[in-house]
Amino acid sequence: MTLILVERLEAVTGQLKTQPLWLVWVGIQMPSLAEIWQLYLRRFALEHWYRLAKQTLHWTVPKLSTPEQCQRWSDLMPLVTWQLWLARVC
Repeated sequence: MTLILVERLEAVTGQLKTQPLWLVWVGIQMPSLAEIWQLYLRRFALEHWYRLAKQTLHWTVPKLSTPEQCQRWSDLMPLVTWQLWLARVC
């Protein structure tokens, strides 16, 4: 596991421009920083999907009683999303 700290500094003053961003890489070989940034940008889109699934598609509404039911519901959510997206596009 590798911990990466991303800090954005002002060009003139050298002061922090935004809050520090901590990233973690878990894998055998660490990719280059450019690849890590591309992977992070991909993750950003996934975070929006999870927010949509939880708020709009009500992922967290069902009161399921077993871990198997929870896993089945979580497996169905991406499929439901794709079906809705395909229905809209086609």
